[in-house]
Amino acid sequence: MKNKMLSNNLFTPLVTYDEWIKEFPKVDREYVWSYPLYHGPNAFDPRDIFMETDIPITSYDTVVYIHVPACLFRCPMCPFYVEIIKSRKELGRYFEAIIKEIKMYKMAALTKKLNLKTIYFGGGTASLLYPEEIERIIQEIKKVIPYNGEIEITVEGHPSTVDYNYLSALKEIGVNRVSFGIQTFCDCSLKTLGLHQTSKQNERVLKDCVNLGFKTVAADLLYRLPNQNINDLKEQLEKFINIGVNSISAYSLELSVRQSAIEKIQPTEAEDQSMFYVINDYLTSKGWDHTAQPDYAKNGHIQQEILTTWKAPQGQTIGLGAGASSVFNGNTYCNVHNIEEYKNAISEQCLPVLIGQKFTIEDAMSRYVVLGVRCFKIPYKEFREIFNCEFRNIYRNEIEKLKSFGLVEEKDDSMIVTKKGKYYVDNISKEFYSVSNRCRLQPWGEKMQGLISQSYLKVKVEEI
Repeated sequence: MKNKMLSNNLFTPLVTYDEWIKEFPKVDREYVWSYPLYHGPNAFDPRDIFMETDIPITSYDTVVYIHVPACLFRCPMCPFYVEIIKSRKELGRYFEAIIKEIKMYKMAALTKKLNLKTIYFGGGTASLLYPEEIERIIQEIKKVIPYNGEIEITVEGHPSTVDYNYLSALKEIGVNRVSFGIQTFCDCSLKTLGLHQTSKQNERVLKDCVNLGFKTVAADLLYRLPNQNINDLKEQLEKFINIGVNSISAYSLELSVRQSAIEKIQPTEAEDQSMFYVINDYLTSKGWDHTAQPDYAKNGHIQQEILTTWKAPQGQTIGLGAGASSVFNGNTYCNVHNIEEYKNAISEQCLPVLIGQKFTIEDAMSRYVVLGVRCFKIPYKEFREIFNCEFRNIYRNEIEKLKSFGLVEEKDDSMIVTKKGKYYVDNISKEFYSVSNRCRLQPWGEKMQGLISQSYLKVKVEEI
């Protein structure tokens, strides 16, 4: 390998305390999905990805996430990095670059110890890849990452980009979980939000998936929609259930600056909280598991990608593709946010990292709980075994504060998020941020769109 240092820590600047957090009983609406943040103070050295680390590895279970940051149109509320294309053909040989990138991980000391649990094609619009391209990527990942047992393989899609034949092809190549951004079956709401789909398309794609026999058919549901009431929401939930969906991610609508005009007809904060518990009560009464916030599933359909990424102790995530994020070997980092630059870097046998952060021990310990509370349980035993110290000795003040609000409780040698606390899970997460991470915002990809790096790490792999 030839070392080339990266400049970083430009994308999670310090903000004021009031900008960073909302104190209970206000709900914090920043979705905490990534931790630690890029806090410096030193520039990230990509060689650390491949070397032995002195930071404890909490789990060897592994997600390989493939990012396809391309869409045929931008949904107005989308906060992610995407590039607008006119057709699948514009992606060109993108899949070949992804295959070359996964081969680079053969050089990592940690790779041989991994246990591949799930492969996840997300976006953007992952269904813009051809099925044969998805198959090739899956085959190559399996050659690099060790696994035992069944691998959960998910492809995300938009209802307007697939038909029965496309879905059938996915089923034939081994995809066993599909997920669609349905959002709602109300045509009026779809139009108001500026979404490029109809209720008929939504219903058709889900029914096709159910009829084809995918193990898990998942969908996103948006609530707190303009002019929505509780009865409207219940009707939507019943529609999802009756079609045969067995995994739902329920998101409260966060409007972007592009949608400020409809804010005045959006339900209030109090109505939002009521809707949250209507969803929780309805799905749990049907025997569904509230796996994480915002994710529900029937027994046998719990998403392995969520468990590996968030549940304490967390596993490894290898992110492939432009804009993909990784958490690997005691480092968190993301790739360049430009498809052409990504392909160019790969063609030069370079790891296309844009920005990164090597964990401190405080990062690793706090990550265990910051992300772990999204799955509602923080086991003390595993923390003790991994970090050789008592969770409660370190976080006593935070635990007692949250208990006084009724947001967490302690039992069975664990900290448990209460039903009341589930609505405030992001508030809870931020209580456990380390000093270096406090007052820093989440790295949403839209803010990094088009960014490239000045230098890359050269990785020489035979037959890349």
